[in-house]
Amino acid sequence: MLWPVELRLLMPLGIAFALSLIVTPLVRRIAKQRGLVASPSPDRWHRRTVALFGGVAIFFSVMATCALAFASMEIDRRVIVLAAGATALFILGLIDDALKLKPFTKLMVQVSVACAMVVFGFSLNWFANEPLDATASIFWIVGVTNAFNLLDNMDGLAPGIGLIAAAGVVLSGAETLDPSLSAFALALIGALAGFLVFNFQPASIFMGDSGSLFIGMSLALLVLAPHASNTGIIEVIAVPTLILLIPIVDTTLVTISRKLSGRAASTGGTDHLSHRLVALGYSERRAVAILYIVAALGGLAGSAVREFGASVNVLIAILVVALVLFGVRLARVKVYEDQDFSLLTNRRYTPLLSELTHKRRLFELILDVVLIVIAYYSAYQIRFEGAEFRVYYPRFVESLPIVIGCKVVSLYFGGVYKGVWRYFGLSDLSAYVAGVVLGSATSVMALVLIYRFSSLSRGVFIIDALMLLLLLIGSRLSFRAIGEMAHRRRNPEQPVVIYGAGDGGALLVRELMNNRRHGYSPIGFIDDDRSKEGRKILGLTVFGGVDALPHVLERKQIVAVLLSTSKIRPERLIVLGQWAEEADIPLIQLRFALHELRPPA
Repeated sequence: MLWPVELRLLMPLGIAFALSLIVTPLVRRIAKQRGLVASPSPDRWHRRTVALFGGVAIFFSVMATCALAFASMEIDRRVIVLAAGATALFILGLIDDALKLKPFTKLMVQVSVACAMVVFGFSLNWFANEPLDATASIFWIVGVTNAFNLLDNMDGLAPGIGLIAAAGVVLSGAETLDPSLSAFALALIGALAGFLVFNFQPASIFMGDSGSLFIGMSLALLVLAPHASNTGIIEVIAVPTLILLIPIVDTTLVTISRKLSGRAASTGGTDHLSHRLVALGYSERRAVAILYIVAALGGLAGSAVREFGASVNVLIAILVVALVLFGVRLARVKVYEDQDFSLLTNRRYTPLLSELTHKRRLFELILDVVLIVIAYYSAYQIRFEGAEFRVYYPRFVESLPIVIGCKVVSLYFGGVYKGVWRYFGLSDLSAYVAGVVLGSATSVMALVLIYRFSSLSRGVFIIDALMLLLLLIGSRLSFRAIGEMAHRRRNPEQPVVIYGAGDGGALLVRELMNNRRHGYSPIGFIDDDRSKEGRKILGLTVFGGVDALPHVLERKQIVAVLLSTSKIRPERLIVLGQWAEEADIPLIQLRFALHELRPPA
């Protein structure tokens, strides 16, 4: 009996997808014929002329699909209100695309529509005080709507994130969302999927403000629609925030960085999450794909919170910490060409912010306190389940401050805060192991003295130590991992092959990856040791011996061969020189030596 109903609800997705595939190229053709195009400009990312008004195709596909779907189902009053609000913002965006309205004018219209939406029942339900909740709801609706407008900064990004967010709404509200609201969300998914065929990089049409404002308003209201009588305040806050994770984080980062760098938040720019990923070395498609993955994780997390409640608190906390680290790493990327400004390395702000960001120690301390809480709570959840966890939970709360104090002090004396994250390696591991072991030992001793270890479990502290060590190491490696992955996935402008897959070769790879002024991107090694052939060193393949060099030079379009060692047999050096001369590329040798400098007399 359930299958026909589910099949009927999936029909809007297919219909909207088909309509979008048909209507989008028609809109594109009309836009080009009438000169309705977006031209390249310094504050925009695209570098060619692209048709505008793709939002018309999205809006038509969604509304036409809903008109067909609603004819055969009972309609929730809220879906009519939602459609009216989204239509109002579509019209506002359409006028802005054609006439370029002032930011204040657009804001006034958005606030007016948001007020109407709150009057008709769309609210956050975050606060018991109704006027406060209504005010917060207005800010939410306007904020999310503009977040999608700002997110429309790279081919395929805004419609893709909108599609993922709409899917998150459907998944999280599977049992509580009215069928007519589900139909609207599914129609939006289908329309955005069809539009993405023409908008993914390289895009042949942009949606414009008409599309981004329509999507933003639709999703801002859809995440507020599901209701469940047993929903707690954490779930009420977490679900919509997680589903719309990327637009919220992107808007927050852009607003703060523009304000601190003396720019107006309403002006365009290439300082979004997507642009920062490209600045790190990712291609446009990979940058967009990374944000898709993060958005999908947020949507799944939001669905999990609604489905399982507090039992997934640990996973949500880890996701939030990972996102904060991700955001901090991207915030350090310099994206403004006219001045040497980076959100977390400039010293122009208050002394407190400078301490938080530039010196980083206070940030590290706050992060580690959060990780200690996550690890300790996780250990209790793993060791005790269900009703047993509730029995031991009071002891967790009582012992938590003691555990935090002991572990923070132990990490400090273990030497954890002396290292630099960017250069974290095996040599730093001993400090973390010592700090964690010392922290667990001092925590146990303190709890024995205070509570005689009553209602405490040895297993909790073993699990806790392992969890904390993994979280600490993972947080430190994250900074290196993002940059190194970006470098390895960068389309190499100056690809080189390294002769010598030993310590010198590894040193040379790290130097090229950490110092981009050399302009070279290593793509692999050549080494005469046949046992290394096919293996990977720092993620780069050992292609084989010198006899493999001609094939590598031809296939990989190498611009130079870098020698990582001076210990090369003369006959090998002659062969390398011959191949390099035939390919008309240089041989470049790494020289690392210590020279004593004497001060001038």
